[in-house]
Amino acid sequence: MTTRILSLAAALAVSVSFGALAQSPQADAVGRWLHDPQGNTIGSVRGLADGGSTAVLMIGSYFRPGSHEARVPARMLSIVDGRVVLQGETVEALNAAPGR
Repeated sequence: MTTRILSLAAALAVSVSFGALAQSPQADAVGRWLHDPQGNTIGSVRGLADGGSTAVLMIGSYFRPGSHEARVPARMLSIVDGRVVLQGETVEALNAAPGR
C-alpha cells in the first residue's frame, strides 16, 4: 500500500513538472527558427537541457560552413509576434564562442 501511494505521488510530481515546462514560451520555441531582435534569422532552437533552464541552439544553417551549436540560458528566448527571438546576446558573440 505504501509503495503504491509513493509511486502515485512520484508520477504526479513528474507530470506536474513536465506540465509546467510544456506551458513555457521556451518549450514552444523548440524546433522553430531563431531570430535576432532586428528580425534576422540567425539559426534554430534545437532543444532544452538542464531541466529546461538551458536552450540548445543551432547558429547558422546546417548546410553552410561555420554553423555550430551554442547554449544559452533559456530565459534569453522570447516569442515576439510569433517569432522566437534571442534577447541579450548577439550572433557575433555566439560565433566567437561556439559550443559554449
